Amino acid sequence: MLEERGRREFRGHADQVAAARRFVVGAIHRGGPARDVSRLLVSEAATNALLHSGSGSEGGTFWVEYRISDDLLRVEVHDGGGPAGPRRRVHHLESMTGRGLELFDALSDRWGVDGGPNGWTVWFELDLAGAEAGAEARR
Repeated sequence: MLEERGRREFRGHADQVAAARRFVVGAIHRGGPARDVSRLLVSEAATNALLHSGSGSEGGTFWVEYRISDDLLRVEVHDGGGPAGPRRRVHHLESMTGRGLELFDALSDRWGVDGGPNGWTVWFELDLAGAEAGAEARR
């Protein structure tokens, strides 16, 4: 089984969301929707880390870790902690925010939140073999 891993720490600044996206997407060497889906979900998790945890504070950081095997991509975004972890929010149709966890539900094969006030981890997994087969079938 082929496996690739990466881990990188990012400063807690908004411009680092794009850097985190490139870090993960650059490691995905196969076709299919995994690149686009991971791009969106990494952006969502990193942005939330900056907005809702100590990562966005002066001197804050967040880090991103990925693991890619033959059939699975797992990405974890670790933040600087806070009193409450990620949670679903009630929003209206016109709301600009509050849909992040719905994206994880809709686009990932599995996802979750681990941790506590000292640091939260939002993780997601994509089944690469199934996603690639589905993309081929749609062509």
